[in-house]
Amino acid sequence: MLRRPSGAGRSRTPRRLERRRGLRTRARRDPMNEEMMMAENTLTDSGFGTVLTSPPGETVEELARRSQEAALTSGVALTRGLDFTENAFQRLVHLLGQTVDHKFGEGQADLLLLNASRDVGKVVTGRGPLPLHTDGLLVGEQVDLIVLYAKDFADEPGSGETTVCDQLAAWREIPAHLGKVVADGRLEYLVEERGYFPQVPADWYEIPTTRDYGRVRSLNLALGFPPDVPQGWQVRVAGVSADDSAAFFAELSAHLHSPRYLYQHRWQTGDLLVIDNQRTLHGRTAIGSDGVRLLYRGQVTLPTTA
Repeated sequence: MLRRPSGAGRSRTPRRLERRRGLRTRARRDPMNEEMMMAENTLTDSGFGTVLTSPPGETVEELARRSQEAALTSGVALTRGLDFTENAFQRLVHLLGQTVDHKFGEGQADLLLLNASRDVGKVVTGRGPLPLHTDGLLVGEQVDLIVLYAKDFADEPGSGETTVCDQLAAWREIPAHLGKVVADGRLEYLVEERGYFPQVPADWYEIPTTRDYGRVRSLNLALGFPPDVPQGWQVRVAGVSADDSAAFFAELSAHLHSPRYLYQHRWQTGDLLVIDNQRTLHGRTAIGSDGVRLLYRGQVTLPTTA
């Protein structure tokens, strides 16, 4: 049975979320008692994302099943008002899929602490922004589901928030000149945060712009960091000038960040996000100077027939 933090539970219903964020809700009621047990919400204008409610007494096995199903169907599954210890979170991660081969210098596949570290040189686990990217890109690892849980969060609006892009819709509707670069161009990466990515090449290396692990064909890329912030990696279009490469990424970023495709999640302690990494790109806004942000992260793969 899932524990709930004090003052959490079902006090903030998906319909209140609808009023606060402008979500469109299609409520389904239990015909036996007319109590709303689940609400499905469109998080972007392109139509993805699901908000789940976890009824009292729900088991972690049932939560995992529903979260996986919703994430694979709609791209993102959000459940609020949960209370996980590290061990309980790890159990949830293992119920969601097979943990990935962890190739990073911190944490493990079923638990990485995204703790907004103030240590110099920390980027992924630090306090700066993370541009839109797909997990597993730089290390060549398949990641199907990303599991994020807010153990503790307190920050100003707009800070420390997770951005999720409906990349399949964005790719379908991409302007032709940008789509041509994605289809025919070559993107190269230079990893700067060597402590977090210890196994990647030391110099620039090329990564295919698309991928297909048997479930869906999707974009396989990361945007670059803004200037004057700690850089986890650099990215460029191979064979063109620096100015042309920068112009391409500026236009691509503007397209992917269109409100039609982008959902920006304002965290509350107890939130659980399960994200389909094959259907989305995700990132992070910078954490405020006094902000508190401790997320648990897990990564899993699924059978190709999922």
